[in-house]
Amino acid sequence: MTKEDLILKIQEMSSAGEITKEEIVEAYGHGQLATPKIHDTVPAKKLTISEILYYIGGAIVFAGIAILVFQNWETLPSLSKVLITLGSSVVAYVVGALLARDFKTDPIGHAFLLIAALTSPIGLFVTFDTAGLDLASRYVQTLIPAILFVTFLFSFFALKKSLLLLFLIIFGTWFYFSLTSLIFANQAVFSVKFFEYRSLVVGISYILLGYTLANTPRHSLSGFLYGFGVLAFLGSIFALGGWSPSQNIFWELLFPFAVFGAIFASIYLKSKSFLVFGTIYLMAYVLKITVEYFSEGLGWPISLMLAGLGLIGIGYLSFYINSRYFNKATASY
Repeated sequence: MTKEDLILKIQEMSSAGEITKEEIVEAYGHGQLATPKIHDTVPAKKLTISEILYYIGGAIVFAGIAILVFQNWETLPSLSKVLITLGSSVVAYVVGALLARDFKTDPIGHAFLLIAALTSPIGLFVTFDTAGLDLASRYVQTLIPAILFVTFLFSFFALKKSLLLLFLIIFGTWFYFSLTSLIFANQAVFSVKFFEYRSLVVGISYILLGYTLANTPRHSLSGFLYGFGVLAFLGSIFALGGWSPSQNIFWELLFPFAVFGAIFASIYLKSKSFLVFGTIYLMAYVLKITVEYFSEGLGWPISLMLAGLGLIGIGYLSFYINSRYFNKATASY
């Protein structure tokens, strides 16, 4: 039924006294209340063949620049190295920013912004090396991601592109690890699984950021953030648990709650990443506990049989959740 047919039908029913104005207004109000959320009304943009080729082309250009500098490192003058790397990055950024402002040339602009994002770290390393700075210094290793983070922060607010937000997150993570290494390098805490604790913070931050973006036009990044977030979150807790005989009981007991929480969170968040990584880590945990605590007491064959039964149960749980909650729903990977 078209809109015109519906209007004619309402007119006929109104003339016959079969419907009132109040009923029509009430029906309209119920329809407004049932309006889908932003996440439902803004579909994830699918890449076209042309856009995929643009990105592949940009990646190939980056590879060509990197290989050119690597193969001719000893023969190229210092100025040429800087111009090829950092100069290419600046030119690509300017071209990409200009093209990205026009709707028709926006996909090509994304390709040039990709080239700029990939070549800028190499350009800064080459420039600092040419200037005689020690690249192994923690100050230099912190300064480079700091420059990239600030640059892409302003770029994102200026151009509002999801690709820039993606690299802003990547460079921000790099800056976070470098800065904490610089601050705590001489502290005792640095040697006590400091990387695992920092990765745990990153994992939680990614998950929260993915959840924040889920109901916005940039919800396409939620899958990336959920995937790497849950991977870092569960991986950090798993690593903090340690291995026998120096395992950490607190983290080892906390892990099953975290992994089951991730599996059931996949239902609420509609994220298969939580389900997949949760299942994988749960299987790894069952094998770990079997080897650590039951291999000697029950014997290796019995331990393997129990572990196998446990893995079958986990596999069925994963299959049930996937078929029950994801097959008929749109999942955010």
